[in-house]
Amino acid sequence: MAMPEQQDNFRRDAWVLLGLGVLGRLPALGLSGQVPIPAYFDGSYLHAARDILHFSFPYFGIRVPVYPLLLALCGLNTRVIWILQALLGLAAGLMIYQMAFRRTRHALFSLLIGIFCSLAPEVLIYETSIMTETLTNFLLVASLWLMDRFAGEGKPGIWFPLGLGVLVALGGLTRVLMLCLAPVYFCFLIPLWPPAKLIGREAIKKTAAYALPVILLVFGWCGFVYHHTGFFSPTTHSGHNLMDQVDPLVDLAPQPYAALRDAWIKARLHSYSFPNKNLNPAFEEAVAEVQARTGKPKAQVWHEYQSLAFYLAFHHPLLYLRRAEQGWIQFWAEPTLDETEWPESSTVTPIELLMTLETFLVREVEAVFLILALVSIPCALLRVKAFTKQEYLIFIMVLWTSVFASFTEFGENRRFCVPFFMLIVYTLLTRVWVWINAAAGKEPAAASPEGA
Repeated sequence: MAMPEQQDNFRRDAWVLLGLGVLGRLPALGLSGQVPIPAYFDGSYLHAARDILHFSFPYFGIRVPVYPLLLALCGLNTRVIWILQALLGLAAGLMIYQMAFRRTRHALFSLLIGIFCSLAPEVLIYETSIMTETLTNFLLVASLWLMDRFAGEGKPGIWFPLGLGVLVALGGLTRVLMLCLAPVYFCFLIPLWPPAKLIGREAIKKTAAYALPVILLVFGWCGFVYHHTGFFSPTTHSGHNLMDQVDPLVDLAPQPYAALRDAWIKARLHSYSFPNKNLNPAFEEAVAEVQARTGKPKAQVWHEYQSLAFYLAFHHPLLYLRRAEQGWIQFWAEPTLDETEWPESSTVTPIELLMTLETFLVREVEAVFLILALVSIPCALLRVKAFTKQEYLIFIMVLWTSVFASFTEFGENRRFCVPFFMLIVYTLLTRVWVWINAAAGKEPAAASPEGA
């Protein structure tokens, strides 16, 4: 149990964190009282949100529904969207603070962790964006907070696995990539060893409670997409991501895929004529050309491009692995040429210097976390008690997502790691606290089962 003085410090610093979080977000309102132009913007989410508001669903199937539903509830108002996403960021920062307090039993150090997580530019930028990162981050942090909250209870009841299943399903229906975490959570929820425990009454009850919302929500959505498009899938747009992944291999496509191949190559050359050489327009141009030639519906062409991507990956595995390796490195924020050069002191502005330092620190933080995560693998195999169960969970979550993303989406879009940034910072800083206490010969404080 936490001492009354610790409880008072926790509550006081939680209010401090909340106040600093609000102050740190006020500049985004701007002088006019409105949110500035979103830092990142994807119009397909707004299209899907408009479909919800007008009960017309042509864009449904392109995007999974949770984030468009959030935009629809905000009335597509940019200011309301920012306020709601800012509230999600504040809530995630408070949950990080509580997890840190349970781990360290030191209110001030936990407050610093909460501030770093809540006010990191990596977090604030996406709160002003029309993208899924902020909501995905909130759901990931909430799932870890829930597991941390009930970690010390022998029989937490049915609401814990049920709530975890809801968060996992909502995460997958916010960003499809997060569906890959469903088995990871399950393996930490239900111990797989010894196998006899898997058929125990308590394990079966937990499994059913966890799986029920995942099955109902995810498969229910897939059924909805099937009803409207004829394809049982969370998204009909997976062909887009996979084609980005196999882009260097498209020239190797055989004659049965000639129409798809030629349309893609033509659209790719057109996209490469732009300064940023973005492949996003290439897919839409290729699909439009194939549609014009064949008269097939758009969902059918997307599905055929998905089949082409599978064919190329299966028949050219070594080239596909090389592309996946490039995507995996990009997931971990490989610096661009501009980012490796520090600005000249004679011309740099304070904002440029701040952004350069922030980019540098983000890369270093992610690099240190990656090293720790890779070190944890042999420790787990050799049963060395070097890390806590929660740390192993976070390591596996991020590593597995990075591997899964590298095989399904080309990672030159470096925002893939952003939803994990709070958890990465939390893990590193609490691990530093443990090492400092170990060096000082202090035993880490035990976490309270009831929480702070």
